[in-house]
Amino acid sequence: MTQFIDDFITMNQAGQVLELCQKYYHNKVIMHSDGKVFASSMGEAYNKQKGFIDKVKSFDVKLLSKVITDDGCELIFHYKMVGADAKVTEFTGKHKQTWKNDKIIKEQYFSL
Repeated sequence: MTQFIDDFITMNQAGQVLELCQKYYHNKVIMHSDGKVFASSMGEAYNKQKGFIDKVKSFDVKLLSKVITDDGCELIFHYKMVGADAKVTEFTGKHKQTWKNDKIIKEQYFSL
């Protein structure tokens, strides 16, 4: 599982959010964002993220922390993105992921 998590991190840092969504999220993934359901499937997550990602001109994503558990991981990233309108968006977030058969079946995101 570690190699898949490391690849997920690499793809996220490269701004390949849609690609990692297709590669690593289970078709029936459950995703939460700050305690609320964000998506109930990979397709729903992909479509919601596509609208945001399409407006991003450049990504600067840094991994701040990585803790691997028996069934997943907890990753903390600092994000800095520049939109097509030159607006800078900056935030830090924690991703708590549950993995099964090399796919993410549950992800909880928390704004820090």
